[in-house]
Parts: sequence; C-alpha cells; structure tokens
Amino acid sequence: MATAIKRQYTDLTGVDFKNDETLVDLNRSPDALNIYKEYDGEGNCIRTRPGYEKLGEFGDIIYGIHFFSESVVLVHSGENLYLWDNFPSEPENPTVLKNDMNEHKSISFIFEDNLYINDGLNYVVYNGTTLADVSSIAFIPTTSIGRSPSGGGTQYQDVNLLQPKRINTFIGNGINTVYYLDASDIDDVISVKVDGVEVTNYGVNKPIGRIFFNDAPPPAPSISGVDNVEIVFSKNVAGYNDRIQKCTVSQVFDNRVFFTGNIAFKNTIFHCELNNPTYVSDLSYYQDGTSESAIKSITVGNNILWVFKEPNQENATVFYHVPQTDYEAGRIYPSKQGNVSTGCTSDSINFSDDIVFLSKYGLEGINGDIEQEQLLSHRSSLVDNKLINTSNFDKASMCEWKGYLLILADNRIFLADSRQKFQGINGIEYEWYYWELQSTSPSLLKEYKGNLYIGSTEGDIYILKGTNDDGEIIYSYWTTPMDAFGYSNMLKTTNKRGGVARIKTIPNGKIKVAERTNKRDERLITEKSSTGFDYNNIDYSNFAYTTKNESYIVYKIKEKKFLNISMKFYSDELDKPFGLYSMILEAFVGGYVKR
Repeated sequence: MATAIKRQYTDLTGVDFKNDETLVDLNRSPDALNIYKEYDGEGNCIRTRPGYEKLGEFGDIIYGIHFFSESVVLVHSGENLYLWDNFPSEPENPTVLKNDMNEHKSISFIFEDNLYINDGLNYVVYNGTTLADVSSIAFIPTTSIGRSPSGGGTQYQDVNLLQPKRINTFIGNGINTVYYLDASDIDDVISVKVDGVEVTNYGVNKPIGRIFFNDAPPPAPSISGVDNVEIVFSKNVAGYNDRIQKCTVSQVFDNRVFFTGNIAFKNTIFHCELNNPTYVSDLSYYQDGTSESAIKSITVGNNILWVFKEPNQENATVFYHVPQTDYEAGRIYPSKQGNVSTGCTSDSINFSDDIVFLSKYGLEGINGDIEQEQLLSHRSSLVDNKLINTSNFDKASMCEWKGYLLILADNRIFLADSRQKFQGINGIEYEWYYWELQSTSPSLLKEYKGNLYIGSTEGDIYILKGTNDDGEIIYSYWTTPMDAFGYSNMLKTTNKRGGVARIKTIPNGKIKVAERTNKRDERLITEKSSTGFDYNNIDYSNFAYTTKNESYIVYKIKEKKFLNISMKFYSDELDKPFGLYSMILEAFVGGYVKR
C-alpha cells in the first residue's frame, strides 16, 4: 500500500534565490514576487505588497525629496529645487527656489529647525521662509583677539571654509594709527568699529594687510580683556568653499555634521563646529587611508562614525572615528583603521543597530569587538544571485521602512526583514523579499514618518499605498519549492482531497492557486526561469471568503507518477491582493523511478 505523506508549509518567510529550487527550505520560496510579510498583530502572513499612488509631477528626474515638515517638502527635480508647500496634496504651481541645482542625487539634514541640502555643487539652507546659500549666512570667525596695533595677540577661531570673512580685534592705545591684520593679500575691508561705533576714517593696504587710520583710535578700557577696535575683512582662499559645496554625503554625529564625497578630496571627511552647520574650520578634517580610493559612505552606530571606502589595492576599506576630548584641541575624532578589506560599492546604513554596507558581493555586516577584531558577516546570500547582477548595482541605495531594509537597484527593491533572521555560515543573515516596480523607473526611495515615497526618473513622486501601481496591476505570487516529499528517487501521486490553504481575508481580495510538476513544463524547470511558466490554474470555485480575519480554500490537484511538485499562490488582477498564512498538500509515495 502506498505511503501517504502530508506536507505542511508554515511560518512562511521570503525568497531563496541561492539554491536549486528542489533544495529550498519548505518555508521559503525559490520564486516570489511583490510579496512581503505583514505584521498586523493578527497573525503574520505573507501578502501582496502595497501599490503606489502618484502625488505630484515635476517633469524631470527626481534627485531628492527633502522634508522640512509634514506639509512642506523641497523637491530636487532636474536642475530645479521646488517648494511644495501643500504636501501631500497635488502641488499647485510649485515655486522654483533655485534653478541651478546639480543634476546629481542630493542629500539633506535638519539641524535646529533648518533644512540643509548638499548636491555636489551647492550647499543651501531653508528656514521655512527663504532659501539661501549657506555661504551668504555662514558664521564669521574672530581669528585673532587682544592684538596690539602692530600685531600679536591670541589666535582665537579658525578660518571658515564656507565664507571668506574674518574678524580681528585690537587693543587701541591712542597713539598708533597703523593696524596690522593677521593676513595679507586681503580682498576687502568690510567694516571697522571703534568702541562699538562704525567709522570710515581709514585707508587700506590690501597686499600687506594693514589699516591706516587718519586719527589714532583711543585707548581701550582699563578692564582687562576688553578690545575696542574691531576690523572685519575678507580674504578668499581659492577652493575653500568648494570643499563643502561639492560634497555628496553628510551625516549628523555628536552635534556636528560630517561631510564627504568631494571627488577632489576622495579620502577626506570634514566636519562643522559644535551645533553650527554654517561653520567648518579649515583645520577640521580627517583623512582615512590614501587618496587612491574614495569614501563612498559614512554611517553612525554605537557612538562611532563608520567610514566605508571603495575597493582598492591597499586592503584598507573600513575606518572609524570615536569621539575623544583633548585638553588643548577640545573634541577630536581621530581616524582608526578597521580590519576589513572588502570595499563598499555604493551605500551603507545603520539598520536597526546593524552596521551594513553594499559590496560587490552583496550586503555585508560588521561583527566583533571594535577594539580587537572586526569580522565581516555576509547578510544577503539568499538574494545575491539577483542583487549583484542588476545592471546598476554600483549605484544602489538603501533606506529603512517599517522594520525592513530596502535596497533599490534599477526598478527592483530587495527587502531584508529585521524580525526574521537565521544563522548563516558566517554569521546572522536576514530573510529577504523581492519586488519589481513595473510602471515607473524609480530614482530614489525616501522614508518619512513611517511612509515610503518613490521618486522617478520621469519626474514623478509616489507614495507606497493602495492596491495597484498607479492604476496598473500588481502581479504578485509566492511559490513553494519543487518538493519531492523526501523521496527524490520515487514517484508520487497527489491525494486530491488533501489540499488546504489558510488565507487572510482582505477586502476585495482574490487568490489563485496553480501547480506544476517535473512532468509539466520540464524545459522551463531546467532553465530555472523565474517567469514564463505555464501554470495550471486549479478550481477557483473553491475559493472561500469570510468576514473574519482568515479563511480557508480547498484545492484539488490530480497528478500521477511525478517526482516533485510546486504550488503557486498568486494574484494577477487589478486591485485584487492576497494574503497567505500556510498550506497543506498530501501525496502518496509509490514505486521507484524507472528509466
């Protein structure tokens, strides 16, 4: 008598593109599309992903979506920076705040209620009313204090890279009429004040940096430490402002902003002064490794600034900076080299306290004790076959959304689930899901307060929401592995009464069931194509829907003398999502395979 075997596919997770589909674990899928795991508190099911709805059209590729508030967004589209002040309603004649933006992905951060944006050409700030170049409002440092007319005094603050102005303060003596600045070859004198009152009775020798008063300024007050002559002048140093304006990467850390990504300073990180993004000292920078390889990304985790460089021959690609307090210099961030030689191809992120970056092999995570060892652990073995073979993988970007790490490469999104992990060969790995966006060409993803926004190369902005892709069908499916029921050398016959699936009840939802065996579509199985199978739809009349959170469907499959079988649960109709908890399939094991 034939032996009956019941297969239960439960605790469903994501995809496995790594193994032959006959070797995939029963709770994973060798071929699933546009599915993710929904965590809704009523039992976790896999289901059709949300669709996306268009919010606005801007006419050119979206390089940046920058939130000032819940209703005010600055959109970088082509060469324009737009003010969208009625977000998320459809923009009505959005104001062009700037028309010479760099055609490059832009980055931003909020600091003390101001929005700062870098695009590799500009560094601008928006305060809720106006947009300005940071250079126009940048902090003016007092570089020398307590100077006598002939010079000396105390060096006080460093030169600001972001603008050329400087201040010198002097102790007047009522005798000297010539005052020496702390710089020569100056551009201009902006203002001169004596005892707090601006005066004009002076001349300037710009090449030697001297001020000639018609009348000697009076003596300073007898109170120690009070200077009574203030001279504001400008001295432009070629390329200073470009050092920050041409950065393409920034990160807020330790109440400062760190900048990098300037191709002229490939291994350099700059940082602003404490709580002041408009002041970057010309001495506040660090160099990580040699200039032969560029810094690709910086990320903060565990009070450490992590620096990831592109692959190179020097075998030093990961550096880190731990804040320290120096008696003379104050807060410093010395560069330390990590024990990692795998380079970063595009991006890094702190994913739920896991520091990860993209290498040419996929997603890497850093494990170990920072002071003793840093072991690299691969996080994406289940999806590497697809992930690293996308045509623009070297330009892939990442963001976090609802506990998922999203990797955008071309029109594909790979999702790592922080709540589903397993022990891989070299450490902890994530379960993964896989989406394709068919009706748009995404240029970026942006998460804001739990919502996910998509910018497109066509100039549109979408929100992840709804049951269709801007009016188009979301084709979604989840397939079981090609299952031999534990007997790869023996034939099986299905029990047509043994098929049941537990599904999620979704308003207007619909689920279809299909199956295939080694006898069906044998050529396509050999090619292991993820699309193109001619699946056999099974008994849709048995679909059961209730008003409860879940229901069951019964499917009748009649297959004889097959080696292995795969089932497919899917939706291919407009606004018809599905959710799936588990399924059961029963078969009888028969005789051995014959030639």
